[in-house]
Amino acid sequence: MKKNLIAGIACLSLSVTSGAPLAVLAQPIQISATDNGQTTLHPLSSDVAVIAHRGASAYGPEHTLAAYKQAMTMKADYVEFDIQMTKDGQLVAMHDETLARTTNAKELYPDRAPWRVKDFTLDEISRLDAGSWFNKAYPDKAKTQYIGQHVPTLEEAIEFVKQHGNGKVGLYMETKAPSVYPGMEEKLIEVLKKNNVLDDEKLFLESFSEESLRKLKNLVPQVKLVQLYTSKMLAGKDVYRELKRISDYAAGVGPSKELVVPKFMEAAHQNQLLVHPWTVNSQDDLVSLLSLGVDGEFTNNTDLLVDLLEKPFISHGVASGDVTDSSAILWARTNEAAKVQFEISTDSNFKHDTIVKTSRADVKHDYTVNVTVTGLKPDTTYFYRGHAISSNYTVNGSFKTAPEENSLKPITMVWGGDTGGQGEIPPFNSFNAMAAINPDFFLFSGDTIYADNKTPAVPNPPSVTVEDFWAKYKENRTDAGLRSLLQKTGTYAIWDDHEVINDFSGPSQPLTPTGLRAFKDYWPMSSERSTEDKLYHKYSWGNSMDMIILNNRGYRSPNTQNDGADKTMLGVEQLEWLKQQLLTSDAKVKLVATSVPISVPTGKAMARDGWANGNQVNSNDPTGYENEFKKISDFIIEKGIKNVFFVTTDVHFADIIKYDANQDGKTDYNELISGPIGAIKINPPTLDPTFGPERLYAEGNFNNFGVFRIDPSNKEATVEIRDENGKIHFSHSYQLEN
Repeated sequence: MKKNLIAGIACLSLSVTSGAPLAVLAQPIQISATDNGQTTLHPLSSDVAVIAHRGASAYGPEHTLAAYKQAMTMKADYVEFDIQMTKDGQLVAMHDETLARTTNAKELYPDRAPWRVKDFTLDEISRLDAGSWFNKAYPDKAKTQYIGQHVPTLEEAIEFVKQHGNGKVGLYMETKAPSVYPGMEEKLIEVLKKNNVLDDEKLFLESFSEESLRKLKNLVPQVKLVQLYTSKMLAGKDVYRELKRISDYAAGVGPSKELVVPKFMEAAHQNQLLVHPWTVNSQDDLVSLLSLGVDGEFTNNTDLLVDLLEKPFISHGVASGDVTDSSAILWARTNEAAKVQFEISTDSNFKHDTIVKTSRADVKHDYTVNVTVTGLKPDTTYFYRGHAISSNYTVNGSFKTAPEENSLKPITMVWGGDTGGQGEIPPFNSFNAMAAINPDFFLFSGDTIYADNKTPAVPNPPSVTVEDFWAKYKENRTDAGLRSLLQKTGTYAIWDDHEVINDFSGPSQPLTPTGLRAFKDYWPMSSERSTEDKLYHKYSWGNSMDMIILNNRGYRSPNTQNDGADKTMLGVEQLEWLKQQLLTSDAKVKLVATSVPISVPTGKAMARDGWANGNQVNSNDPTGYENEFKKISDFIIEKGIKNVFFVTTDVHFADIIKYDANQDGKTDYNELISGPIGAIKINPPTLDPTFGPERLYAEGNFNNFGVFRIDPSNKEATVEIRDENGKIHFSHSYQLEN
């Protein structure tokens, strides 16, 4: 596989058919050249809406004219009003059903507890101070102009936004507790008609009450309605069925932010429902939801979302990888073409000895960048931060360099794979559990995406264009746990079959160059590995461990070819390189990172995908790659190479195996298998007996990952298999041989 085989970029566009719920759309959506045309993780609307939650309520007292004006000054697209109704049937802008929290009602009316809005007339409410509480609660944001701010009527609020928004700022109104206020919907429509906004394109009415929304639909069918959701409201429901059901009256959904995951986005966008999550205030959360393709966001921090939408920004986190004792690769992705800057330092405040690196994110690589940092100190924790130079949004990360040559330091690594397959899509719990261990590094052992499986990013698989493959990586990067792990420690990523298509053989699969291109774009990868697409390399962690990363896909003969002297998985050059690395390594542990197992039969009959031919299943199956692995096994035994551990995932269960290939009663090498992180879960089958395997542990039907620790001082290595919540299911220690 050579670089010139990699296919070029195809520019795509997607037209969204405007139905009744989406009449607001002024034009078809033009998908970026870096998006696949079928993705559901992309806004339906032509512009992502900035919805000022109760006004710019992070900067001024909510639901006051001052907060509304601040929101419009900050370029909000919509100002949101929560609606309550007074004792005398007037609508006012107020979030709570009571006046106690945001006014001085307790002081002015001490005997009127619990100060419910419905128990007060508009005249009584108009006497209240709705701003001074904010100055007391947030003294750093206090302003004298907030003192004496009043509770606006809905009519007053509408007129204020029309006057100060120059007709460009929309209205977003929620019927709060409509069951408490009979006739609220009719009164609302009356006010909207009176103020000539009932037919405005930039008008949304929202509610948690389906009954209220259906009533509004019957009264004013042309108005766009948004069904709000809490987590409790969706508990136990099939989100696809639920959102299809409500699409007969709703034009959009307003979920609490934690509900917004790829499945939710797919369910909404397949039903042409806009997605406006609430309440999103941190820039990290704002960016996370933008990466999922939301159509707008409710936020107290109007300016933060506006800044993100007006300038390029880091859209899918940062990562470090292929770390050595003196270098590392830093990775980031922006949402559009931009110059990216990284700062790297041993000081988390970046005040001393800071290295600065820049790179250009362009469409050719889906706006991803890989930056090489050299001249680092061994066994040192480095902090880094990246940002698109025009943006104020910064993303931080850290990694630890490998120990210096010949040193013996303890190591903790985590490994896993099989992520995003067979309908399992983000969020994945295992990544948070991995991050909690504070590992020295993460080995992502293959199947880092499932390019050939249906997901919201590629609803019509398999992935074919490079945009499809890119979309898969972006989809998995929407997982907050994965981003957190990648930002916390260095990563070594290897590929397996699903980065292209199931059980593929690199040279014979037409999609290989496209899948490989996307894989290299989305992982921090050194030039030593990416040059000429070789991908295999050795990384040393002092004298404690040599990690030998294999490329099990790029050089293999077709799976269907009969096994024999001329059949190969690694290719002649890589096989000889592997032997040389094993022979010359003086590290305590030789860790061979392989994407396929030794004795677990994989693939299909007559087309075995791993080394084993599965003759315990079918004695007449001539496929597999046992002839080649025997060369590796014999070499390890003949040369007396000790403490060899093959580490993999691929098979969707956990398995810890020792091998006595020459049947002399001694362990020749070990195999450590974990997984899946997020894919189909199966039970362990019978092992192929060729190389003398003996199981120490096997367990299936659960999401899991592996932990491997090396303690040189005690000449000990330990393996753990943990479930997605971090609970240890198995632990075993190995005494390292001299």
